[in-house]
Amino acid sequence: MNATSTRIAPGHGSPGRHWAEQSQRFVTVARRCDSPVTPLCVAVPLATLFALLRWSVAAHRRLGEFVVAGTRYADPERVPKTLPVQSIYGYDGQFYYRLGLDPFDLARTAFGIRLDSFSRVERMGYPFLAWLVSGGQHAWLPLALVVVNVAACGVVALAGGFLARSAGRHALWGLAFAGYWGYLWTIGRDLTELTAAAFVLLGVAALVRGAPVWSGLAFLCAVLSKETSALLVATLALVALWQRFGSARHAAATGATGGAGGTPRQLTPRRSDAAFVIPLLGFVAWQVVLWHATGKLPIYKSGGENLGIPLVGLFSGFSHYLSLFPSTASVFWMAEFGVLILVTIGAALSFRGARVEYRGLWVASVLLALSTAKGIWLGDVGFRSLDDVYLTGWLLLLSRRRTLSPWALIGAGTWLAVFAELVRFV
Repeated sequence: MNATSTRIAPGHGSPGRHWAEQSQRFVTVARRCDSPVTPLCVAVPLATLFALLRWSVAAHRRLGEFVVAGTRYADPERVPKTLPVQSIYGYDGQFYYRLGLDPFDLARTAFGIRLDSFSRVERMGYPFLAWLVSGGQHAWLPLALVVVNVAACGVVALAGGFLARSAGRHALWGLAFAGYWGYLWTIGRDLTELTAAAFVLLGVAALVRGAPVWSGLAFLCAVLSKETSALLVATLALVALWQRFGSARHAAATGATGGAGGTPRQLTPRRSDAAFVIPLLGFVAWQVVLWHATGKLPIYKSGGENLGIPLVGLFSGFSHYLSLFPSTASVFWMAEFGVLILVTIGAALSFRGARVEYRGLWVASVLLALSTAKGIWLGDVGFRSLDDVYLTGWLLLLSRRRTLSPWALIGAGTWLAVFAELVRFV
């Protein structure tokens, strides 16, 4: 054989060198993609694809079907012509559609739709944004409601990317927040959770980055979108006070301040307090406005409807779906509940290494979830109302030094299963 025949063709190297070059290219691409904008650019097309498929298949190309309006609360003869009304009870989206028609009209009944409870007007953030996007045009409101939720999904991913990077993770881990399967129900039925979650995560990201005013404004939008966000903000305020007084006690014990006389100075307002003062004062002011306009205190009403004796709702939901096993609804409920448990266990294992603010948020979210009423646990809606447990759980998980792949794969699998289910059924 000619000696030259064994030479490697020009431009080719050994297999080891080839794989090394490919690995280096992968690392380079990964570094370039390590931006909070990257998960946003992934989340928005996926959310849009879901909305389009659901519109085409389940909703029969009628965006008004996303509202799920029923004759129990909507009068087919009086509602806008773009809204289909079915002979069913209907779902929560019909009330946010009603508020999106005119967020300044707080009457119990308007545009042929009656609010089931005045507590609905607390969650004005989502319908108000939809009203802005639609330009006040009733015909465009069904589309605007979907657009706001798709955009909010992107913002959740964006804020999650910031939080992932602050924890030393790649920004693409921001998709873990936007990948909560309950948000598919939110997009598919014109609900409020994504709007509130987007503002909560923006507020947390701004707080971590040392921007208390921006954090306060984001939290203000969050508490006007979902009343439980006020509990999360109050928890952060208590954590901040605890840290402040803890530092004072430590300084007094070590003699750094000459005794305990430094403790009262901890009550002096600081610029960082804006992150909590702005949203909490805004929430109280909004409650007063609604009380004056409706004659009811919404927070009292929503608390009575959504809270109950701890663990009673959970056991009721578990026993109910266990009795329905192996129906499709029970299988999904059990699987989704199992994933929530796994995320909660992972968060508990990550507790010590996480920021104290994240720990406070997670504890508050878990306690709130355990105290929710039976109706929330009995609902066949992907645990959308328990999204705070999932979000705060991932804040703790990102603090783990070990791999997060098992949680990511389980979450992604659940998201895909719910995606396929909701594309077929309204």
